[in-house]
Amino acid sequence: MIPIAEIFYSIQGEGKFVGVPSLFLRFAGCDVGCIWCDTKEVWMKGKPYDKKNLIDLIKSKSNKNIHLILTGGEPLIYNNFINELVKLVVNDFNLIEIETSATRVPYGFIRDCERVFFNTSPKLKNSLVKDEKRINKLAIDFFLNSKRAIFKFVVENERDVIEIIEDFVKPFKIPNELIYLMPQSKNREEFLKLSPIIVELCKKYQFNFSPRLQLVIWDKAVGV
Repeated sequence: MIPIAEIFYSIQGEGKFVGVPSLFLRFAGCDVGCIWCDTKEVWMKGKPYDKKNLIDLIKSKSNKNIHLILTGGEPLIYNNFINELVKLVVNDFNLIEIETSATRVPYGFIRDCERVFFNTSPKLKNSLVKDEKRINKLAIDFFLNSKRAIFKFVVENERDVIEIIEDFVKPFKIPNELIYLMPQSKNREEFLKLSPIIVELCKKYQFNFSPRLQLVIWDKAVGV
């Protein structure tokens, strides 16, 4: 049985593929635990699904014009099942996106599958997660060398950006074009207030800006 928090059809709201129609499969559970997590109330609740029934359900909702997004929580907790799922549906979707905190090294089929893209979101000190729990050097190296990943950081101010440069960009030699800055926000008001500040930081340091379309369009609603 696999605990699933929600399954819904929407658009990708963050990162490189923002705006793309997507089927979201949100796994329950997370082993990182950021203080500002905006989906915690959702992924803490999960309904157990039989593996075969879940795979059949995803296949029934597949479409080659949309993305399948595996998110959480932390979906790579369920790496074994994800390998099974992706093997069976990889040709039924335009692309498979896995949203991960970059604290686990993927293994198995998804490790080398060219149709799988990783939206990583390494955590900064503002998450209040201990360094050894939020930074996995082997995982960061894997995602960078895979050529199938971006690095999206939740930021509040310039201090956070300097931390990104010192703790991630310099030691791992991550190119600027793979770095996305996203405003730390739990609702539309917070996002709109902080966005102009983060955009200016993106311009100053030549990083990408990631919106949070789900907040702009639906505010605090879930399942959208």
